[in-house]
Amino acid sequence: MQEKGKYFIKNYDLAHMSSYSNYPQSLLDSMRVKGLIGSGGNEIQDPDINISAFALDPGTHYAAHAHPFPEVYIFLGGVAECEWDDEKFIAEAGTVTHCPPNVSHAMRVISSESLRSIIISWAPKGDRSVWKTPSVLLSNSH
Repeated sequence: MQEKGKYFIKNYDLAHMSSYSNYPQSLLDSMRVKGLIGSGGNEIQDPDINISAFALDPGTHYAAHAHPFPEVYIFLGGVAECEWDDEKFIAEAGTVTHCPPNVSHAMRVISSESLRSIIISWAPKGDRSVWKTPSVLLSNSH
């Protein structure tokens, strides 16, 4: 059976990003991502939605950041302390979150295993211009 088709992908590998927005190299080194569905270099093309597999190494602090597109995180493994705006919570396998556009959100991995999730974002009301504005760290702490 094949690993990728027009409508599916399986057995994909996550990779480090060499650079992104104002993210420090130390954060990029502890982050792995694979664009699965979306525009650009994603495996399956769709201009209105972006779905990525995402992982953070144990101990990583992903400082407060924001972007103009909404996100849903579906946590698959690991444990993190999270703060979405002024709400704090623990995310673990089975946790599903929604982060509206431009809401500050941060997380710190507190488990000995990597935090793994699927992130779904979309162009609100079909406004694809949101894809041109990357996520920006709101502080340099990490």
